[in-house]
Amino acid sequence: MEGFSEKHFGKLIQRTLQGGIFLSLVLLFLGIGLSMAGSAAGGSLLKAGVLALLLTPAARVTMLIYGYWRGGERYFALASFVVLALLAVSLLV
Repeated sequence: MEGFSEKHFGKLIQRTLQGGIFLSLVLLFLGIGLSMAGSAAGGSLLKAGVLALLLTPAARVTMLIYGYWRGGERYFALASFVVLALLAVSLLV
């Protein structure tokens, strides 16, 4: 499609991974700081940071589905959707 190049697709994936890691780090550091200060909210932030880190690969696969679909690569979008479904099933099991 016009305006959606391979370079743009790579940047989309890169920003998704960077965003997930950054969010996780912020939550983890806040959780550590609050835990050291004796706040009960620190444990919740630590759990949220670990969850954000665990969900980052799923967000990447979601962006792959979007990028492949927008780029006209229907087969790869479907394959990525199967991977996302397997990640979801493994989360439930």
